[in-house]
Amino acid sequence: MKFTHHAFKRIGMRRIEQNLIDIALRYGIRIYRAGVKFIFVRRKDIPNDLPSKIAEKVNGLVLVLNPIDDTIITVYKNKNALKEIKRKLKRYDKSKCVKAPRRCFSLSEVF
Repeated sequence: MKFTHHAFKRIGMRRIEQNLIDIALRYGIRIYRAGVKFIFVRRKDIPNDLPSKIAEKVNGLVLVLNPIDDTIITVYKNKNALKEIKRKLKRYDKSKCVKAPRRCFSLSEVF
């Protein structure tokens, strides 16, 4: 698994261990929203044979991945994150500027 520099920084800052990330990758649900892949670990996704101390640590863990090469962009813990992830926009229609959070530029303006 590849990590960005930002992900290493956040993992160290939030004291998230590598084994918790491996558990999240194995048992978490995958949601594609806003151009990235989210992996979220719910309580019901955690197997019963996992020790309760580890299960409590991994509950609510969120991994944000690049959908193309599965590089981990950032990691955080939020037990209510699934509600927020589902509320994000599914996709941006750049041709009509519908549901786009920012101003759409034509190619002549950008380059």
